[in-house]
Amino acid sequence: MNRTEDVSPEAVSPAGQSLPGARDGAFALTRRLLATRAPRFTGRHGVEVHSLVSADHVPLYLFAAKSLARHWPEVTPVVHDDGTLTGRDTARLRRHVPEARIIGRADADRRVEALLTEHPVLRAVRRNNVRVLQLVDYFLLSEASMVVGMDSDVVFLSRPAKLIEWAAAPPARRPAFLYSPEFGWEPQGVHWIAEHLPGTPYVPYMCCGFTAADTAAFFDPAFLERILASLPREISFAPRYVTQMAYSLLGGRLGEDRTLDLGEPYRSGRLTWLPAIEDRVICHYFASHERSSAFDNLAGEGPLLRRALGLAPDTAG
Repeated sequence: MNRTEDVSPEAVSPAGQSLPGARDGAFALTRRLLATRAPRFTGRHGVEVHSLVSADHVPLYLFAAKSLARHWPEVTPVVHDDGTLTGRDTARLRRHVPEARIIGRADADRRVEALLTEHPVLRAVRRNNVRVLQLVDYFLLSEASMVVGMDSDVVFLSRPAKLIEWAAAPPARRPAFLYSPEFGWEPQGVHWIAEHLPGTPYVPYMCCGFTAADTAAFFDPAFLERILASLPREISFAPRYVTQMAYSLLGGRLGEDRTLDLGEPYRSGRLTWLPAIEDRVICHYFASHERSSAFDNLAGEGPLLRRALGLAPDTAG
């Protein structure tokens, strides 16, 4: 980026929080983010990296996208508006990630509604739960045969050799579903399955905040329709954990030979919670866990975010 971009409190935190000692560091880090060169994605590997982005998380997504471009520029980023992005947000995204395909919420609703006419329960769940867009919309609106789902609070720390190898393999020889493991605490997205879907295979220790899948083999709206219709309404229409449950079940139906745990280098969790290893590929730092805004994350994850951009530890003020 060659011109100076305004960094207002709203650009960092729409809620306008002002925390003593943290504000200057967060603003300095944001200035460094906005001053870094716009990434260049080539799309050469035939993989789309999809992210659901809110207005508050635009700065966090820019860290995600720019770190992705540092380590895996051969993909195509796709941004899904959760319904809160403003014109200014969209302009900022286009300026900083010019190759990104941005899907507005109204356009997504129109297109997905038409595609789910034969799956009324799944369509109703999507209408009532924005998090379900992280599954349904990623696959129904994909233009690629391979999709990576990446939350906006994920950053890349090194080149993802395992995913690059997966993308290059013939479809018949590559896993249909790869996932970030989540363990050390009990994942919440699968806690309904044992009681309400006994005997149904599922992936027990996974995080849906970072996944990779073969579009045709993995996503099955008819399967999801049957599952959601069979569950009590208070589960199918629960405000949280439905997406994680759905990913787990879709992976489980493929069988162990078609799913792959990406291992410790891709494990989800804040960096301070994880073992120190030299080959860590991503860090999914759980922006919404006990933090209310992007500002809180910029203040709390400064060292990680500077590392993700390749900045020296002391360059953010």
